[in-house]
Amino acid sequence: MFLKTKMVFIRTFYVYVFIMTTGIQLSSSTKADADINQALMEKLRVLEEKFAKLENDCKQSTLRIEEMSKSVNSRRLLLPNSDTTQTVAFSAYLSKSFDGSTFGTLREIVYDKLESNIGHAYNNYTGTFVAPISGVYAFTWSIYVAGKPDGSGNQGEIAIELVVNAKVVGLTHADTESVNDDDSATGFVIKSLSAGDSVLMRSSNVFRPEGHIMSGNGRARWTFSGWLIA
Repeated sequence: MFLKTKMVFIRTFYVYVFIMTTGIQLSSSTKADADINQALMEKLRVLEEKFAKLENDCKQSTLRIEEMSKSVNSRRLLLPNSDTTQTVAFSAYLSKSFDGSTFGTLREIVYDKLESNIGHAYNNYTGTFVAPISGVYAFTWSIYVAGKPDGSGNQGEIAIELVVNAKVVGLTHADTESVNDDDSATGFVIKSLSAGDSVLMRSSNVFRPEGHIMSGNGRARWTFSGWLIA
């Protein structure tokens, strides 16, 4: 836009010089030529007004560009000094169902089947995620219990905790009280982590696991996923 404005200014300047030169020549000519000279001078006045407006618009545009540049630079200075090029994300699920009564409380859930593990921060043999870099992470998980009694005759029930560095930061509970009355629950947590922080899922002692815990049978899956968002 600046170059275009500059070219218009140059062309206007040449027109101005031409008209001024022509006007001087016509000032010593006949009355008829004087009328032409007057018309040309009027056109020159109009061009001068347009040029003044164009010059003002150019100044305003320059000021706006400078303000935008300052604003962009300010936002860049406020950005965190972190490695935003690294991608961290995982998604895993539990491949087998189990009886809650034999599982117990405060036991880590090992989601043994991987859908993705970008950054290799989740261990599907231990069930633990270790943050490779500091940042803000999102975690989500789902559980499913079946209305099918276990060996003790209890229907499916379990509570699951999201644990960060041995501290509970999330909890979900699913419970069914009759045959074929299945139940499910999903949790979601956003958490700031430092590099080396560990994250895992475990059974809670708020409710003792009971009944048939269903996963990986073609009907439902227990899942655990997490990813770096900032």
